[in-house]
Amino acid sequence: MTSIRSHLLLTLIAFIAFVGTSSGQEKPKKTGPAFTAIALSSLPYEHLYYKNGKEFIEIEWRNGRKSTPYSLSKAKAFEVYIEHDDPENPYLLVGKAPLVPRTQKMLYFFRERGKKREGQLPLSLYGLDDSQSAFPDSSFRFINFIRVPLEIEFNKKRFVVKPGKPTVKKLNLSKAGAFTPFVVRDSKGKVLGGTRLFSHATNRKMVLIFPPKKGSKRLDIRYISD
Repeated sequence: MTSIRSHLLLTLIAFIAFVGTSSGQEKPKKTGPAFTAIALSSLPYEHLYYKNGKEFIEIEWRNGRKSTPYSLSKAKAFEVYIEHDDPENPYLLVGKAPLVPRTQKMLYFFRERGKKREGQLPLSLYGLDDSQSAFPDSSFRFINFIRVPLEIEFNKKRFVVKPGKPTVKKLNLSKAGAFTPFVVRDSKGKVLGGTRLFSHATNRKMVLIFPPKKGSKRLDIRYISD
């Protein structure tokens, strides 16, 4: 009888310890909305901060690449600030954009405005849905930063990319990857640029098309992979 009672007691102690351990474990946190950022040009500020609720968090840049993800769980808009010498308002707003709707993953492009109009903030922010559903693996995303539509020839097909209207083209690429010919033309069919784009099954590549740089006649075309 004593051995049975001892066994039951040990079982009860083990059960209590298990329950206590389980309840003490942290529940997995739900991932909320987040963004990454890319600076398309040199910015006039050494330090930039975004606002998430009441917090001001510095953005750390990666040259020509996406930043690490930052949470927007408490933000109602995407707001960017610099440090300010006013004790009552230590941060000054320099850029603002709406949150990208219907997505948890956003990408924002940062640029300094060229010609500033009265009332405009110094930084231009352009946000995109960067989720897998909008931009899946084995895809190319073409973004036109020129003021006129461009004709793209890619994967033996032609299509028009309008300014501010990104176009995604999904391919069935292998893990080893492959090259795909790419040509840019104007509305009259004149070739403005092109190359062979490489990617693979688990990669996403963006093709950003800008006007020629000062002193050049060639389009400024940049390629950014995940």
